[in-house]
Amino acid sequence: MHKRERILVSVLALLFSACATGIGYGLVGDSNLSMLKRCLFDFVFIVQFLATLWTVIAVFRQSGE
Repeated sequence: MHKRERILVSVLALLFSACATGIGYGLVGDSNLSMLKRCLFDFVFIVQFLATLWTVIAVFRQSGE
């Protein structure tokens, strides 16, 4: 995979991950869930975005070696 392709795929992954996180926050915030469930779901959405970010960083570190 060429460098431009890696960059494009990484940007798209981060963009869609950020959109999914935003949609998740909107759905959880507009729901009638208990406070514990809201916090748990918000945590899951944050970790999902961070996992995507860590994957992108790992891809670039691996390609530099």
